[in-house]
Amino acid sequence: MESDIINILVNIPIFQELKRNDLEKIVPLLKPITYPSNTRIIKEGAKGTSMYVIKKGTVKITRTGSDGEDIFIGNQYAGSYFGEFSLIDNLPRSAHVTSIEDTEIFQLNKDDFDKLLSENEIIAKTFYKNCLTETFSRFRDTVSNFTFSQHNLKEKSAELDEINKDLSLAKKLQGYFINTDYLEKEHISEHDIKHSYIYHPCIAIGGDFLNVVNPDDEHISVIIADVQGHGIAAALATGALKSAFSIKIKEMNEKPIELMKFLNKHFIEIISQLFATCYYASINTKKKKIVMTKAGHHHPLFWKKSVNDFIPIQCMGTGLGIIAEPKFGQVELDYEAGDKILFFTDGIIEQMNNKKEMYSKARLENKVRELIKRGDGEILNKLLQDLKEFAKGTQFDDDITLLLFEF
Repeated sequence: MESDIINILVNIPIFQELKRNDLEKIVPLLKPITYPSNTRIIKEGAKGTSMYVIKKGTVKITRTGSDGEDIFIGNQYAGSYFGEFSLIDNLPRSAHVTSIEDTEIFQLNKDDFDKLLSENEIIAKTFYKNCLTETFSRFRDTVSNFTFSQHNLKEKSAELDEINKDLSLAKKLQGYFINTDYLEKEHISEHDIKHSYIYHPCIAIGGDFLNVVNPDDEHISVIIADVQGHGIAAALATGALKSAFSIKIKEMNEKPIELMKFLNKHFIEIISQLFATCYYASINTKKKKIVMTKAGHHHPLFWKKSVNDFIPIQCMGTGLGIIAEPKFGQVELDYEAGDKILFFTDGIIEQMNNKKEMYSKARLENKVRELIKRGDGEILNKLLQDLKEFAKGTQFDDDITLLLFEF
């Protein structure tokens, strides 16, 4: 446990260059807290008294706009941190932070950390030097971006035409990442496993990635991922995942943990400033067994006909691109005729309606359960219809990707 925490701390800029024995002095100050889904962790404008490190789960960052509505800034996942400058300035919080699933967080209180700094000169000097470096770095970026924007303002109209052309090409290229040759077949392989999928990016090009292949006659390999953000950078990241997956899938199709470690290493080397959640499943059609692992992604919903309900799936795994040597777990499930498994990205469960309510994983489970029990043959289409009715015309905030196998 302590080693996992230290692996996270070394990647936080304000703690860099601290030796391991110094980081070990910080670990006891970290207070573990679990926040239920949809809990406000930080309120914009409140006095900052601590920083937070996410151990498990996901939070969203928002700011209140001039019209009083929340403006979505982004999500943060396991291994991320926020509120770090509250260890120095005690200034009001600049944004809201809200859990979007059950989230485990380590809290570092400013008073406790001040006491540690007062007793350890080396830690204090390194910490304050890092804070100055990080502050000036952010200030330079802000000035540079402002200057660049002012200088290029008159040229933007012409550039927009070129950008639109690039987006059209990027959208076409990303279509190749979602390998429709396999996905658009009515059944995969001769084993009569029915499947269906929906890929609905929220803008022209998205950050979701979906691939299904037959590495041999007995296996179906499934990967689904959600890259941070949208647009060209996210599309390039899905391309990096596609290439890495294609390179290693035949060799590692029955070695989910090794595959995930390779994807993490590849992701860090190719695109170091983004991260992604990912889920991989190897379906053995001869043994009727599914072997799976995850990297910070939501577990799929597994419907077991014999119990007439979903059964829980549990295994660990940090998102791709967060730490160099993450640990991944593995889970094995047997399947039989009548069972179903639904893979999804978080776009559907995090979608808000005009009341700022999330669709939620609970609603997703309830809707799928309802559709299965009444024998509906269009589960994914009915799910998307339910999501649209829930959103009531609100634009989708994130990409929607769903993949259903029916055995």
